[in-house]
Amino acid sequence: MSDFIFCGPCGNADSNKNAEKWCTVCEEGLCTDCEKVHKSIKTTMNHSVISTEDYRQIQNISVSLKCKDHDKRLDLYCITHDVAICLGCVPSQHGTCPDVIPLDKAAENAKHSTALADLEDTLTRTLKSLQQIISDRDLALEKLDGQRQTIKNAINDTKERIMRKIDDLEEKLLLELDMQHGYCKSEVSKLLNRLKSSERDLCCLREQTSQLKSFASDIQLFLGTRQIKGTVFKEVESVKEGIKSVENSEIYLHLHPSVMALLNEVDPLGEISVKNTKTSLPFKETNVDQAQVQLQDLEMKSIKSVRIQLKKRFKVEQKGFFTFELTGCTMLTNGNLLMANYLGNTILMEYSEGGKRIRDISCSRPPFDLTVIDTDRIAVTYGSRKYIEILNMKFNTVERKVKFENDCFGISYQDNKLFIITGGIVIIDIEGKVLKTFYFDCGIYLETTKDRIYFTTKRGHTINCVSMSGEEIWVHKEELLVKPNGITVDDHQNVFVVDPKSKSLTVIQPDGRYSKTLLTKTSDLNLASALYFNKEKQILLLCTGLGYAAIYNFT
Repeated sequence: MSDFIFCGPCGNADSNKNAEKWCTVCEEGLCTDCEKVHKSIKTTMNHSVISTEDYRQIQNISVSLKCKDHDKRLDLYCITHDVAICLGCVPSQHGTCPDVIPLDKAAENAKHSTALADLEDTLTRTLKSLQQIISDRDLALEKLDGQRQTIKNAINDTKERIMRKIDDLEEKLLLELDMQHGYCKSEVSKLLNRLKSSERDLCCLREQTSQLKSFASDIQLFLGTRQIKGTVFKEVESVKEGIKSVENSEIYLHLHPSVMALLNEVDPLGEISVKNTKTSLPFKETNVDQAQVQLQDLEMKSIKSVRIQLKKRFKVEQKGFFTFELTGCTMLTNGNLLMANYLGNTILMEYSEGGKRIRDISCSRPPFDLTVIDTDRIAVTYGSRKYIEILNMKFNTVERKVKFENDCFGISYQDNKLFIITGGIVIIDIEGKVLKTFYFDCGIYLETTKDRIYFTTKRGHTINCVSMSGEEIWVHKEELLVKPNGITVDDHQNVFVVDPKSKSLTVIQPDGRYSKTLLTKTSDLNLASALYFNKEKQILLLCTGLGYAAIYNFT
């Protein structure tokens, strides 16, 4: 295709002049003089005109503006059938439709429509699912390679322990292994190549969607959205069909039971077998809304409006010659604060909101984290100790001790259940019965709401949000969060995270997309680990490793 775009009206007069503008309605270029005339004529003065540079961004993206049945320009839109039509379509197919409107009216605010947003979201989610499937298949290949190497090692080890006369049998077995491995790998590679092809096609469609959004006219964008969406749907169906009957292959080695005793009588050294098991590959679909509706503000209670102001800051007293590491904090139903010092005494320290020490509550070890169950009871973890305790504060007794296989760190209470970080996330009832176990890559802190679980990760920079069934809702990555520790959630589901490494306090909005730094490098953030939000008082409690507690109001 030529790099030059010529003026359409001048071309009709047998004069080739370079176009400076492009009319998206007339679909032709306009030189400077013809553009002035174009804008002065009543029938064309309201046409959408863009620069030729912008037109070049979308000229290779096919968006049909003509009716396939009548070869006429698409000027109308039938809301009932959700289809663009020409004047010839009305009497034959849409004469009784009550809601046929001009196409340009239907395409108003196309760049802010849910159809476009859903298409972009569909492309993003589909690509994400596809990349997860590709990663799964890559791991399957690595696993096959690992199995192959393991078997080779076993064969070679057997070879060293037996006589030279079975060398020919070893060679036969290795050949069979390579054949079976090659066949299994070939099957996985076929699907992998198909998935990568789909990934490339979807990336191309996403790029086209982005270009249409940035440079196309509303009508082009309106129609392009639907046409690209159809292509995406076909690709999705193709991927779903391709992964419907996917099997994982496992290669096994079965050594002959008499190989060591009957060297001269055994024919095969062993047998290579393949066990195929069906596997469910992750593929999440997104419902695409067909309606053209103005996008709503996703932030609800926007984090832009979140502001905090220091209300009170006080030094926590520590009896004896212990150091400070305030790792857990909460607020009791009476309004007092309760804090845990992991490097201190075997007590929990109760303070008033004004900073006055009320009492100490005895516990079996230096406590790591705690959560309130009701007026009289709390649950406590002990870090490197493989158990938790439910304490009765009224009678200063241990009501229940629940043992686990791993160390116990962060803890949260929700709907008569306790959520503990102990080799993952373990959910138990108040009686100590294990209800669920999620083997996530957890850090040491978590928080829960009625329907969500939030937790930090060992690798840092990442906050995870999952449903109560363990399904991923969102993952937020933030470079500022080098080693996120304490985590809490307000009544709008904004997530607050403190990081002692970067000395920062960050808030993440409910959908996990955006974040905002509330505090950074202040004295309150020195070795800050514990964080708690009280919904009734609307205050944020932050505790540091240097033994200070800070209370913040929301402004």
